[in-house]
Amino acid sequence: MKNVKKLLVLACLGCLGFGTAKLLKTDAAQEKLFALLGEDTYLAILDKARLLGDLLMWPIDFVRALLP
Repeated sequence: MKNVKKLLVLACLGCLGFGTAKLLKTDAAQEKLFALLGEDTYLAILDKARLLGDLLMWPIDFVRALLP
């Protein structure tokens, strides 16, 4: 039962993170964040988010490169 609860919590957190990422990719949200944070802070956060995405995706990209 504990494993089911952990899986459910992870699924909910994953869905919440996915929804937040989709929301932040909209033009209106990006414009508001840019105005709120300023150019330097916004670009620094954007670079770190892209780096995190690259770090999380490297195993998948590695396996895709090995496949014919």
